[in-house]
Amino acid sequence: MASYKDYKSISAAKKAGSIYYTNKAGKKMLAVTKEDLDSWKKKNKGNYKGSALTAWANAKGKSIKPTKPKPKPLRSSIKPKPRPSSVKRVTKALNKGSPNLKKTKKNKKTDPEAKALGTLTILQIQKNPGVMTIMEELQVKKANLENRIDKAKKAGTKDLGAEASLRVINRRIKAFKEKNK
Repeated sequence: MASYKDYKSISAAKKAGSIYYTNKAGKKMLAVTKEDLDSWKKKNKGNYKGSALTAWANAKGKSIKPTKPKPKPLRSSIKPKPRPSSVKRVTKALNKGSPNLKKTKKNKKTDPEAKALGTLTILQIQKNPGVMTIMEELQVKKANLENRIDKAKKAGTKDLGAEASLRVINRRIKAFKEKNK
């Protein structure tokens, strides 16, 4: 097989099927004319970035296949997730049933520290009414999951994780309503 050094003109390199030739100074050059490059640009418009000449050389003069953009992941909302506050942490710990709230076998009374902590959180919630109740949090989660499912339907896919989470949230809301009757 002949080397690009054997070709002294663009036409000779093209006839031999090489994309390189050597100019009169002996420098390695691309064997492409302005007309060839312009027609290649029209065929491959939007399929390359940067210099057309560099893209032509990287593609070795052949057409570039169009690349599909990566699909963006679905998000439930545009707003960022709120950071947990100290009040929410304390109320969640109390709701989950911290070990301090359990009655001791000897006294069969709740721990006084846990009682004080519970009253403290109630006072903090009264001072800061921006804290959501459990029912409100569940309703917000439900609405966000429904939005995620709707977006997935519009995109032509299924968000199975959101559907499963929605069923769990609906059960929790039902149980919470029955408990508070």
